[in-house]
Amino acid sequence: MTVLYTDVVSRSTTFNFAKLLFRWKGSLWKVIWAELVLWLLVYTLVSLMYRLLLNCDQREQFENFVKFWSQYTGESFVPLTFILGFFVSLVVDRWWSMYQCMGSTETVATLLASYIEGSDEETITVKRNIIRYMVLTQAMMYLKISFGVRKRYPNLEALRNAGLINDIELKTMEETDSPNSKHWMPIYWSMSLIKQAKRDGKIESDSDSFVVDLYARLREYKNNLSNVNSYMCVPIPLAYTQVVFLAVRLYFLIALFANQYLNFNNTVGGVDLCPKNPNSTTSSSSSDSSKAPEFEVRFGVDLFFPFATVVQFFFYVGWVKVAESLFNPFGGDDDDFEVNELLAKNLQNGLLIVDGAFNKTPAQIRDPYSKTGSDAPFPPTKHRSFLDVPITAIKRGVNRIQDTAVNQFHDVKNSRHLSLHPSQPKLTTEIS
Repeated sequence: MTVLYTDVVSRSTTFNFAKLLFRWKGSLWKVIWAELVLWLLVYTLVSLMYRLLLNCDQREQFENFVKFWSQYTGESFVPLTFILGFFVSLVVDRWWSMYQCMGSTETVATLLASYIEGSDEETITVKRNIIRYMVLTQAMMYLKISFGVRKRYPNLEALRNAGLINDIELKTMEETDSPNSKHWMPIYWSMSLIKQAKRDGKIESDSDSFVVDLYARLREYKNNLSNVNSYMCVPIPLAYTQVVFLAVRLYFLIALFANQYLNFNNTVGGVDLCPKNPNSTTSSSSSDSSKAPEFEVRFGVDLFFPFATVVQFFFYVGWVKVAESLFNPFGGDDDDFEVNELLAKNLQNGLLIVDGAFNKTPAQIRDPYSKTGSDAPFPPTKHRSFLDVPITAIKRGVNRIQDTAVNQFHDVKNSRHLSLHPSQPKLTTEIS
């Protein structure tokens, strides 16, 4: 089932988004924890083997091995960012297109309730059957591509037991010899019922546009379902999927050795694992000292735990896990589509519109608002600042301070003017 979290981030604050990090279902931690624990376990075993089990010659060979593979862990070797970015973008676009084509019966049900007139049992049955045929087409289509639907309705007999198809319709479908899927038949039956309703006068005689509109809606509904089926039957080329999978996994397989921290002091707990021979020649000692600086530039600090590689693991493996979970949105992952709930919703809402809500328009009275609607009781939205104080209150406070400052300025100016020209007010009065 799709994981909902938009209400938590209704306000775009860092705290609200930080709360998402503590969720488990559908989270990054849930999809990568198994691979991360396995990788850290193998990394630790390799590190312990290097530090405790190898002798001096073996340690030197291992360090050369690490040095060799350390040059193949950057973006110059395998451009993971480019490969993953293109692949994830392609998968997300494909996933969103499938979501938009999943199909809904509400639009057709609303048009059926408006175009086909009559409240008798025959008319209601026709409209209800059209809705049922639409859901039957959807169920037959998803039966091939959805794990959840296939588990609940493994065959047409299961659909018959669920009430989506009756014995007469099932027999008619079985009598039609076709090596391909027959999901088109219920749509054809729906169009035949609309045409028959037109002949029987249940649709206005001069309203051919109503029939054309219903036909167009049914055709659009079927085409959307066919698009979903095409996306699942013609997936992204297998070679590209393999490239992405291997690129990420091989990168971190190499990192198991290339990102090992090396112990150049050859000491564990203060014990020298490779004591120097006092009788060794000067040339050998000089060669031993000359090989360390080259390593120390790359492995200058022994942190034991691969912090930087784990951060890369979060991003790269988490990135590819997003694509892998969206690759087949009709499976059993947390964020996959709930197709069974969609079928139930389409059937329930469609039948309610054509039958339960038919001819139930409320009595019409004038609204209580003025002609312009300016007295509608919708208060303006109060925008708040980061201190959770209404901005309008801040504006009023600033305006009061500004008015007070201006008035004080004018009072000071007038008092200074009167002190310099004390007779001017009297002269002005006499002239007036």
